[in-house]
Amino acid sequence: MTLADHTTDSAALPQAPRHGWPVRILLILICAVLAAMWVYYFVFASDKGVYQLQDTSWREQASPICVAAQAERAELTDTAGGYIQNPTPEQMLQRADIVDQATDIIEQMLNDIVAIPVDNDDDRLRLATFEENFRIVIADRRRYSATLRELKVQPYNETIVGGGPVSNVVLDFTAGVKGNDVPECSPPGELGGDLQP
Repeated sequence: MTLADHTTDSAALPQAPRHGWPVRILLILICAVLAAMWVYYFVFASDKGVYQLQDTSWREQASPICVAAQAERAELTDTAGGYIQNPTPEQMLQRADIVDQATDIIEQMLNDIVAIPVDNDDDRLRLATFEENFRIVIADRRRYSATLRELKVQPYNETIVGGGPVSNVVLDFTAGVKGNDVPECSPPGELGGDLQP
């Protein structure tokens, strides 16, 4: 048996499709774009967040105002026993009073912290956006207490901003990864004076 007997006629073998090269080029381009994105993110991207103020003195002045507001809210008497399936009219009105008192404290806190001057236009714009969204949170709370005063049992709902609850935008400013490190200035996670641990 000769070597020629073991060779196969190349014409008899199935040929690889010749249109595979565009797919390879596309995959290489996608990989290159992804690699460039990660290099940019880790090497060139700014550490500053979209909501982070450049004027760091704002946070130093805002923090004690917010801590004092939290302490004031903690002193409010709240309804005991958690969620009440079928509240009486008196319980609903009591809850509305507590929500309004807590909201008054939060609103005064907001008035005080947005009045703190910052030293550049970018920070003034960031602070205005923060205030606008926090005022929506306050309006949502006022709407809820008005519903209680009408003796309607409805859940507390937040306005949707940017695809999520408005408090998420405020939290990005106060306590987000690239925010301003003042979690004490965040909207409370409850409606009355029952502070969450």
